[in-house]
Amino acid sequence: MTKVQLSPDTTLFPVPVVLITCGVGNEANLFTVNRISSCNAEPPMIAISVRPSRVSHDLIEELGEFVVNIPRPDMELICDYVGTTTARKTDKWAETGLTRLPATAVQPPLIAQCPVNIECQVRYNITLPSHCLFVAEVVALNADESVLNERQEVDFALAQGMSYWSGVVRERPVDNFRPDKLLRKVQAWSSYA
Repeated sequence: MTKVQLSPDTTLFPVPVVLITCGVGNEANLFTVNRISSCNAEPPMIAISVRPSRVSHDLIEELGEFVVNIPRPDMELICDYVGTTTARKTDKWAETGLTRLPATAVQPPLIAQCPVNIECQVRYNITLPSHCLFVAEVVALNADESVLNERQEVDFALAQGMSYWSGVVRERPVDNFRPDKLLRKVQAWSSYA
């Protein structure tokens, strides 16, 4: 079998795509992450990577908390839009119609439309060449009843796959992807959600 050598990248399959909330009150932001991993069992810990130039990096670093919100499959457009816009220019909450819910153990809000919300407190911040790796302890887990099995565990089959679709990790959108063209579809989604 012939192999083709490609440029190095971080492609892993499947790539979980999640929405992260950080900050407090009207300053709370949301952004899309596909660099996320479970990294410890006892206590349960999650790691996310965020570029230091992002607004959300500073919010997480200052507060030391964030929420991982696992979206439903029909929220792919929302994830794309949120991931290609900046809080410096866009009120992502207003544009998407997503709803804030109070968390139980941390200050950043949960996203009501996401069936699973994982509240996290940062324990380690590791500076990498392009990103900061925030390693955080899971301090609370919230889930819609509809995605729980008889043992009260999140069951991804019941959630119809949620966000676990595959994709190549890219730094730049391809094929002339523009958030302004996506906004009409996002607003249509939010009117039906």
